[in-house]
Amino acid sequence: MTDQNAQANALEEAERGNEALTEARVLWENALYSGAVSRAYYAAFHWARALLVMQGIEAKTHRGVIQLISLHFVKTNRLSRESVSLLGQLETNRELSDYRPAAKFSREDAQQAIADAESFLAECRALVPFLKDV
Repeated sequence: MTDQNAQANALEEAERGNEALTEARVLWENALYSGAVSRAYYAAFHWARALLVMQGIEAKTHRGVIQLISLHFVKTNRLSRESVSLLGQLETNRELSDYRPAAKFSREDAQQAIADAESFLAECRALVPFLKDV
């Protein structure tokens, strides 16, 4: 993959992440909290993929994204340990939201998921200058 392709793919992932964050907010505003939790995760997930794409790395699974972010960004001190923790918690809650109908999320739970995604996105934006304004 060329640098130009990597940048284009990273931009697509970042835009997808921003869209997912907007969806999470809309779902939260409409008291659809499980959906908001799921979309908050996808906001962070797509931004994590944007970072990996910029390094020429492709993950095969959701857990793989988290492991690779930890390996290539947390262990190299480019992202905080808290950020990968947030990503992991968001992913766990997304699984509950999407695959366990009995799992319920409150207004506060969804609001926290959105805040966690926003925090993760802010850290990601700081790492990639051309994505700062996305």
